[in-house]
Amino acid sequence: MPLGSWGGAGMSQRGPAKAPPPLRREAAPLRAVIAARANWIAASVTALQQRRFVDAAWLVGSLGRGTADPYSDVDLVVAVDTTTPQGVFDDPVAGLRLPGPVLFTVGKPRNAPAGGGYLTVCVELATLPVLVDLYLWPTETAALPAEGRLLLHRTPPPPRTDLAFIPLLDRHRTPDTTGTDPTRPASVLMLVQLAAKYLARGDQPRHVAITRHLDLPSGADNVMLRQILDERIEPAAARQLRSAIAAAHRLLDLADAVAATHLLRDDPSHDGRSGS
Repeated sequence: MPLGSWGGAGMSQRGPAKAPPPLRREAAPLRAVIAARANWIAASVTALQQRRFVDAAWLVGSLGRGTADPYSDVDLVVAVDTTTPQGVFDDPVAGLRLPGPVLFTVGKPRNAPAGGGYLTVCVELATLPVLVDLYLWPTETAALPAEGRLLLHRTPPPPRTDLAFIPLLDRHRTPDTTGTDPTRPASVLMLVQLAAKYLARGDQPRHVAITRHLDLPSGADNVMLRQILDERIEPAAARQLRSAIAAAHRLLDLADAVAATHLLRDDPSHDGRSGS
């Protein structure tokens, strides 16, 4: 209701207006990261439009389906033609001129389509780390999957398929079976962030699956995840990854706040009043 519509008579009948409930501690950073993620996608589209070898780009995953939440990764597919310089495959972030700041990258060749490339990129958005799964896909085999959200295209647009993204990728997957080394500092950071995300979401099965990759017991909490950051990243790497580690701790702080809110909401003895 607009402030100007509050008359004196209404106040005398209803009593003094109550102050709005305080903003939950975790709500503001979540809204900020949603806005920053949207801005990053828009800036990426602008950058991709300037690269002549880029034929199209689209989102898959939850952002493609329209079911994203504040913790969702960005799954970005970029269709590139045969004129693409090798340097773009060697360093897709620089080659595509994607916005930053980039905290770290993690390679996993087996996730790439044949003749293309794949890289996990961690960018800092609204002080939090956000993972971008970046796929470089040759135009001649590229197709817009069932859950794809087209961001840009040149004439003609990519063909559509009824296949979901992973079955489509499996049909065109590279023969390179190289995975990610889970002991590398960047991989440790990525796994900790994924574990924190699933904990904040309350997704226990996926949280347990990620903590297993870290050789942690099922149900490992954020205290253990913080210890991982302190103990498994050697000092030399920690100096290089200082900004990434700080961002990961901020994500863990947020996950703690969200988890505490969930506990209060689920506690039947908590009636929402201060002091209860």
